[in-house]
Amino acid sequence: MVTGYGENGPDADRAAYDVAAFWARAGLAHLLTRPGQTPPFQRGGMGDHAAGMTLAAAVCAALVARGRTGKGQLVSTSLYRQGVYTVSFDLNTFLLTGNSIVIGQRETMGNPCMNNYAAGDGRRFWIVGLEAGRHWPPLCRAVKRPEWLTDPRFDTPRARAVNAVELVAELDEIFASKTLAEWAEVFATEPDFFWSPINSLEDIVADEQFHAAGGIVYVPDGEGAAPMVASPADFSGTPWEPRWAAPRLGQHTDEITAELKTSGA
Repeated sequence: MVTGYGENGPDADRAAYDVAAFWARAGLAHLLTRPGQTPPFQRGGMGDHAAGMTLAAAVCAALVARGRTGKGQLVSTSLYRQGVYTVSFDLNTFLLTGNSIVIGQRETMGNPCMNNYAAGDGRRFWIVGLEAGRHWPPLCRAVKRPEWLTDPRFDTPRARAVNAVELVAELDEIFASKTLAEWAEVFATEPDFFWSPINSLEDIVADEQFHAAGGIVYVPDGEGAAPMVASPADFSGTPWEPRWAAPRLGQHTDEITAELKTSGA
């Protein structure tokens, strides 16, 4: 069972969509709002999808428990609980220390190597230099700044944090000198340089990896087939395939009514 705010409490019966319970009340909108700006809008169904997957996993766990104990049980989650679990890194930090993690701004990121940048053609990308000792040297080589490894402004994580504004500005200037395709070739020469393009929907559909990973499924629909985004889970032992599109309103009413009459229900 999925509820908006849980089974108990003063708001247990309050109406909720995921924009309210998951996105707004659980803190996601606030934590994704840049200082001085208005909150971003959630994309459709984000909380619904996440809560549905949580419930599916919980049902599987309950089935294992039933197999061991012979007893079934009610399994539930809520959009609100899913939302706060999604931001549990921030919330746990607050619970343990009483302090909130500062909402990051790319111009002042404490770790400029964990930040997004724009290439010369306007395409944006994210570099993921989380491990200082491992990821800083490949970045310096990729942007042809080996001297930064011994530059006292940038030679330690602490120094890079203190001088983040300067480092981000220098990286902005460097990355603007090539297109993203050109940078992709450079980055490919550094196995320990982690990065990703910031894709638009058009970019995703054109991404070879998206298709190779099974991201699209063709659902039978009348005489043809409709392309849809596939479920994110695959099963090696019990492969699945789409059989039909979602039924139209009332499509199976006569069949179900006939079955009920036959069974005497």
